[in-house]
Amino acid sequence: MGWKMQTESFLPASVAVVLCVVLAAGLVFAVCRVFNLRAKRAALKEKVVELQNALILCQKELEDMKKEKHRQMDPYSSKNTKSLFVCLDKDGVIRSINDYACELFGYDREELVGKNIIGSIVPAKDSHGQTLTNLVERIKNNPRLYLDNENESVCKDGRKCWISWTNRIVYAPDGSLQEIRSVGFDITPRKQMEEELRQMTVIDPVTGVLNRRQFLEDGAKEMKRARRYKRDLSVLLMTIDRFESLNTEHGPAFGDEAIRVAVTACQNSIRDSDYLGRLADIEFAILLPETPLEGAKIVAERIRGEVMHSDLMVENVKIAVTTSISIAARTDADETIDSVLLRAFNSLRTSKARQNNIAVAE
Repeated sequence: MGWKMQTESFLPASVAVVLCVVLAAGLVFAVCRVFNLRAKRAALKEKVVELQNALILCQKELEDMKKEKHRQMDPYSSKNTKSLFVCLDKDGVIRSINDYACELFGYDREELVGKNIIGSIVPAKDSHGQTLTNLVERIKNNPRLYLDNENESVCKDGRKCWISWTNRIVYAPDGSLQEIRSVGFDITPRKQMEEELRQMTVIDPVTGVLNRRQFLEDGAKEMKRARRYKRDLSVLLMTIDRFESLNTEHGPAFGDEAIRVAVTACQNSIRDSDYLGRLADIEFAILLPETPLEGAKIVAERIRGEVMHSDLMVENVKIAVTTSISIAARTDADETIDSVLLRAFNSLRTSKARQNNIAVAE
């Protein structure tokens, strides 16, 4: 009886101790787990930050690589490369233009963007009379033919320059033309050199008119055209009267001034479509396309009168200068320009044997 009571009083105390131990162990475990989770969370957060930094670095390296690749593939993006970039819409209106192009043409970007390229940096007609108003249309309609082209351009101050363009057309998803992208290079120095070389080969260096070879080449072309279409064509042959004696009397200065007076009179009396050439020292020829004999006579008299009334001064001495001119017109029997010139030459020689200061037709 006594034992039973003793046992019953002992059980509740033991259970309490066990419960306390279990609770303490659970609490310790929970605390340890919390600390462990916090440590793992901190480590995970640190790893995330590390990965984010690595991602940012990779993105920057990728961006640098893209920029470098773009620079290599796109030379006009480099500040050190003197190239022009112009982006046009389908109508030729400038959408964008790079700094160097603005600098070359002398405009601010705002002055060009939104303007049509024709009439702003590309003239409607160049110095040689070539029409450029339909240049954009030609590029659009024949993109393969206009992958590369050269044309004269004009700066804000009126200065002319030549640009070599490479053109690419960008199409929209529906196949319509979206824009025209053009990269250009200034080739003005090359064009100037080409013009100087051309001048050396076709222009008489003393008078600035066509030399003998070029005059005969142009005359042959005009003669062929006149024969084919049965058009009028006339030739004037002019020489300075008493040149040798006057040159001996007044010196070389007279000769230079006399030639200048004769050339100026010819230039003032002919059309842009006519040809003036120097065949010999004081012998000049004028080719008049689409001009009959009567019209050529009028031109000859105009030249003779201007030379005769010119005031030629050499060392304060006024010298009277006259010219003799012969005129010949194309006939159906003439096959070359040489035959017309020969008739003019024979007529001039015959007339000068009688008198000077005349204009005579064959």
